[in-house]
Amino acid sequence: MKKSSSLLSKSIFAFCALMSLAGCMHAFADTAILTKGVPVKIMPVGDSITEGKYTQGGYRKPLYDLLKSNGYDVTFVGKEDNGDPANDTGFSKGMENPNHESYGSARIGMLLTGGTVEKHTALPIKTSLTNNNPDVVLIMLGTNDVFGITATDKMKATMEKLVSSIFEQSPNVTVVLASICPIAKIAARDADVNAYNAVLPEIVQEQKTLGHKIEFADIHSVVTPADLSGDKIHPSATGYNKMAALWYSVLTGETAPEVTK
Repeated sequence: MKKSSSLLSKSIFAFCALMSLAGCMHAFADTAILTKGVPVKIMPVGDSITEGKYTQGGYRKPLYDLLKSNGYDVTFVGKEDNGDPANDTGFSKGMENPNHESYGSARIGMLLTGGTVEKHTALPIKTSLTNNNPDVVLIMLGTNDVFGITATDKMKATMEKLVSSIFEQSPNVTVVLASICPIAKIAARDADVNAYNAVLPEIVQEQKTLGHKIEFADIHSVVTPADLSGDKIHPSATGYNKMAALWYSVLTGETAPEVTK
């Protein structure tokens, strides 16, 4: 009996250790998306959080710096903040590679079909893919839909259309779909954030089943309300650094070195 108990204890310990390891690996893709030294074009898609409101370049600047300093040959692409005054929000001032496809106040559907908000016009996602020909698309959208009190099922349906449209246009592209940050400004909205974030892995799994290259980046798991700026919506520099570290891990399969701005 003692021997059986000992074996059982060891089995339980091994199982727990395995589960702990699985938990630690949640930030990593099944396989590394990027390979050191191989040129890759990345198109960040999103709203003002991806633009980097209040903080130069948002997560994009620390992510770009991390990738370049660790041997990855990446170029961010997109028509926004590309030096054309009509497209320059000012959030990327001084960045070596400021390009992206992100628009303040944008909802999911705006990136799908195009539209104008805050004096900036997004093209339909298929047009943006044609114009920029990215190898990787990073998507983080939904915060403005939540503020619009959009039902979770409608948000999911629109995101499914957005992701499907990307693969229809560019079957070989890799998509990384991210959960959204907490919203501390209005407590009731954060429950909607959680509900929306919970359905995103379903979209990822559906697309994987279809044979598409797609991964999930659980940004919400690393950005806390304490990591938000004074408006309690957009991340602080600390929050953006945490986001960059997670994106880095998903893209490379490596733990990100310490990142500072």
